[in-house]
Amino acid sequence: MYLLSVETVTPPQVAFLACANYTVERSKKRKFPMQLTYKYRLKPTKAQLVTIAVHLELCRRQYNYRLGERFRWWEATRTPINACPLTASIVPIGEIYKNIPLTRTQTRDGRKKDELGNPLTKKGDVFSNIEGGYVQWQTIQLADLKNTKKLFPDYKLLDSQVLQDVVNRVETSFSNFTTPDQNGNRRGQPRFKGFHYYKSFTYPQLDHLNLIKYEQNRICIDLAKIGQVPIVFHRSIPTGFKVKTGTVIGEADGWYISLTLEDKTVPVMVAEIQPTDENTLGIDLGITNYVYLSNGERIENPRFFRNSAEKLARLQAKLADRIKGSKPWKVIKDKISKLHQFVARARLDFQFKTAHKLFDKCDVLIVEDLRIKNLTRRAKVKTDIENGNLVYLPNGQAAKSGLNKSMLDASHGQFATVLKYVAWKLGKSILFVDPKGTSQQCGHCLNKVPKELSDRWHSCQCGESLDRDENSAKLIKRIGLNYESGGGTPSLKKALAQREKEACGLTVRP
Repeated sequence: MYLLSVETVTPPQVAFLACANYTVERSKKRKFPMQLTYKYRLKPTKAQLVTIAVHLELCRRQYNYRLGERFRWWEATRTPINACPLTASIVPIGEIYKNIPLTRTQTRDGRKKDELGNPLTKKGDVFSNIEGGYVQWQTIQLADLKNTKKLFPDYKLLDSQVLQDVVNRVETSFSNFTTPDQNGNRRGQPRFKGFHYYKSFTYPQLDHLNLIKYEQNRICIDLAKIGQVPIVFHRSIPTGFKVKTGTVIGEADGWYISLTLEDKTVPVMVAEIQPTDENTLGIDLGITNYVYLSNGERIENPRFFRNSAEKLARLQAKLADRIKGSKPWKVIKDKISKLHQFVARARLDFQFKTAHKLFDKCDVLIVEDLRIKNLTRRAKVKTDIENGNLVYLPNGQAAKSGLNKSMLDASHGQFATVLKYVAWKLGKSILFVDPKGTSQQCGHCLNKVPKELSDRWHSCQCGESLDRDENSAKLIKRIGLNYESGGGTPSLKKALAQREKEACGLTVRP
């Protein structure tokens, strides 16, 4: 018996289509369907646990091998022979192209067709694997999977699409490393995965109609090459959505599957709400107070990691006394993993509940766009010369280290992502402003009031006297209310310019 959904469920986003606050965001080239991700817990049998572990290990080995191929090519060709550094490896051209097929042959007619209905690419067409001097590694490695299965029959245990997804992961990680983004930044160099660092594999296509079944009075999910795996189906698939992909994930307390759902009939929606003083709140994110609202309310920081640090230290001390790889060592290791998992889940649960509380109070939320990476950098080194010798001076790194740990414990970057999702889900709006100067200006008169980090009270000549975080929240709200659509990121600089224009009578605000 097949089970598509336990009950008829309509996602809340669908009901918003008729709301006047929504506009439909569409691309000129293609329509963006609505996508959701649902995560379910798996209850595999002992035999299925062994099968999943084998699949994961085969995927890990294939990932490392394909990544090694990419690195060998990159090392041999990244610099010209006549202008290479001393550390570069120079390989003869014939050796470089020795194991690379220079061409590939089309095995079937292509899907794209011309105006007359004829396929643009036909069976038997020959294409080059090198375009513009760059090797089409993804295509080459996908085609080489057939040889891999011949040389290593164990890979026949894997579903073919799962194995192909491993190559796609290598392509994604290596492309992020070699190709800069729109800001000119590159990701870090991809690493080879150890036994405990490759924790998932993906089914790119799942049979939506035959996926969830009743087997022996329990709900199961049908996974290729694994079988009917019992699943905790705690929430049903919404009506109209189809399961597109599934990722099996190993966590500290068991196995899970993350299903990507898609509904092409419901496009992505963006809320358009005009911010006013009544329907808008500004919030300041901090360490002592997790959130300080512009209306004077505040939410304390639960400090999940800090509160678990003592227990974690005891477990790590016990782990150091155990023989690595022994059964007692593994028991303590599992306890440490579960403690980290508890902290992460408690933090995420708190962030979702906080986000819903905030949007219950307003329709538009204005938040500072924090650069967490910049805020958590190490303190700069301070040096001096004494008697001709270089001397390092105290730079406050010990205090900065503790502050960085508290900021990472608060996880404001993840909270911003949660706020975006909850805003979209509830039909509310969120606006991010430039945080520069939001702690040094008065939220009432916009005059500059310099403060050190230790100064926790804001006092201005205009008579405004309140907590510095509340002042920042009010200033953030004021900056957001001055935002004009299409004017870029709201900032204090633009708010000051707007104040000068109003003072000169150049513009009259309603």
